[in-house]
Amino acid sequence: MALQHGSMGEVNEYLVLEYVRDNRRTTRPEIARDLQLSQASVSRMVARLIARGVLVETGDTSGSGGRPRVVLTLNVESACVVGIDLGGTKCHGALSGLDGEILAEEYVTVADAGGAFEALERVWAAMQTAAAARGVEIGALAVGVPAVIDADTELAVRGPNVGWAGFDLVDRVRAFGVPFLVDNDVNLAAIAEGEVGQALGSRDYAVLSIGTGLGGAVVSNGRLVRGRHNAAGEIGALLPDVRMLGENRASDIGGLESVLSGAAIAHHARELAASSPDARAEFGEAPTAREVIAAGLDGLPHGKALLDDVVRALAQAVITFAAVTDPETVVIDGSVGRALAPLLDDVTRLVARHIATPPRLAVSDLGPNSTVRGALSGALHHLRLTEAPQVLGELTHEGGTPS
Repeated sequence: MALQHGSMGEVNEYLVLEYVRDNRRTTRPEIARDLQLSQASVSRMVARLIARGVLVETGDTSGSGGRPRVVLTLNVESACVVGIDLGGTKCHGALSGLDGEILAEEYVTVADAGGAFEALERVWAAMQTAAAARGVEIGALAVGVPAVIDADTELAVRGPNVGWAGFDLVDRVRAFGVPFLVDNDVNLAAIAEGEVGQALGSRDYAVLSIGTGLGGAVVSNGRLVRGRHNAAGEIGALLPDVRMLGENRASDIGGLESVLSGAAIAHHARELAASSPDARAEFGEAPTAREVIAAGLDGLPHGKALLDDVVRALAQAVITFAAVTDPETVVIDGSVGRALAPLLDDVTRLVARHIATPPRLAVSDLGPNSTVRGALSGALHHLRLTEAPQVLGELTHEGGTPS
């Protein structure tokens, strides 16, 4: 396909904008040199981008003598994006400028909102209000959910912790009226870990998120592995015991998730407390996963016994990741996963018994923000794609189906 003159100008202007985005601070001569464009053409395109409010120019006197350079930078508040982490118990949203810096946040519990999607709607409304207060438009939205978006139907499936089995989430988010993407929450967390977290600089790593439920994501050779149905990394379906083969868990809580998750830990502890006065005295009648972990770390017998099972299940998950994908690092994330940090040496020793080249284990240092950070990154990338001239898509996908 030959580019028409007008299309070429549109593409070049987009490439100039992308160059400034990637380099953060630059000059017209640098753009012209690296993009192999004439300085006159670059000056015309930069003038249009400044008029649109996308770029700004400042004087830089940091050089040694001579006239100040005119430096071009991205106007990071010319638009904004939203990233939302919809979990099994709470929904966390963040608004950022084009530099990814968080400008506003909102938290809503699923219980207070009356449901998972209702919590998402409330957070989205709060982000719209925050953007309007700053006088900027939301250019893109990314939502991380504890479910899989089926590649064929676009329905949210395998989301028992939010009650979704065939829920038309994508169509409902489409009604928000902005460019968007919806992805598995751990997939988005994996993006953040690779960009600013424990997997920075690694091209092969996995993320294991233990919160209300259990999720995983795999990055191989720098690319997120999705699988045929977008379900790669769903390690919760692993069977910790072959005797579970007779059970039917395809549309419910997976086998490993029934052992290695906050809901599972709390469930087993409450069962134990109901039948054992000693256990009840140790961590109460309705302990949370965190309380059980704290009891185990304190060496209390019932808590320690439950925690030993959790350590073995975690080691099994890491061994599976290591055997199948050979990651350099496995990042442990999620509220429960981060609470297990004191036990990583025990897990490492168990893994080393079965894997000749065990991965490095690391607890996420992004706190509860890993999915939101990944969502903001995904939204920024999606915004850049939606701003790209249509002809680029035609050139990329000519004769095929867009991915």
